[in-house]
Amino acid sequence: MEPKIKLHSKKLPSGRYQIRFTTSGPDGDWYGYVLAEPRTPLHEVFMKISRHVEAASAPDRYFQQNLFSLRSRQARANRIFLFKRKYHEAA
Repeated sequence: MEPKIKLHSKKLPSGRYQIRFTTSGPDGDWYGYVLAEPRTPLHEVFMKISRHVEAASAPDRYFQQNLFSLRSRQARANRIFLFKRKYHEAA
């Protein structure tokens, strides 16, 4: 079952789009950001997010290089940041 994905986009001065997304589904609730080129089909953006969410559900095998290579100025091909959403329940 695919996660439910909500998108919010913002056009950057470079012409690319910064897409903030939230997901909910069997693999948990996630949020993050992905960088997309202007002519990237929406379906590709959804598939990329879905693949990363599915992979992140096994955290012992999922590694976000862009979070651990701050010294490198080289652009990463993934261009995605993914974080687990945490909810605080009222007591």
